[in-house]
Amino acid sequence: MSNLIAALAVIISLAALAYARLQAVYSRQQLELAERIRREASEPYVVADIQPRAGGSGLLVFTIENIGPTVARDVELSVTPPLKGGERTDWDEKIAQVVGRKIPHLPPHRRLEWFFTFGPRFMANPDLPRLYTVTVKSHGPAGPVEPLTYIIDLDVIQAMALDRDTVVAKLDAIAENTKALKKLPNQ
Repeated sequence: MSNLIAALAVIISLAALAYARLQAVYSRQQLELAERIRREASEPYVVADIQPRAGGSGLLVFTIENIGPTVARDVELSVTPPLKGGERTDWDEKIAQVVGRKIPHLPPHRRLEWFFTFGPRFMANPDLPRLYTVTVKSHGPAGPVEPLTYIIDLDVIQAMALDRDTVVAKLDAIAENTKALKKLPNQ
């Protein structure tokens, strides 16, 4: 009987050891995850995109923005294929130079934007690339940040209201109407 009790105690001890080992592995995974979350929460987060300049604007701009809580340093972009807006070759070359330069620092919530193209003309030209892959590399307070890759699909924004009147166009129309009213005879 005592041999049976001893064997049962050994089996229970082995099961407890296996369970404790499993808990240790799970705790280690939780600790690593918590450390990664803490580290990523304190890193810069640089986003690249192509979007309308402002509500109702037909202008598309290439933007880079640090939406993270800390300064991004040594920000490098690679864009494949090279950005081609189709407006003028020198504009495409200028944006290629800007994108090819290392940005020394990008503070939190800083947004940089460059003219890319006029949306309705761009969308009317089927020969221009519609899909771009942008990879962003940068450094944060703890060193290199994991590279971020964005796929910019301009066909997604094709149906947006890129050809709506801008505020400036609406103000011009108001000014023209005001001039026309001033020319009417007083009654």
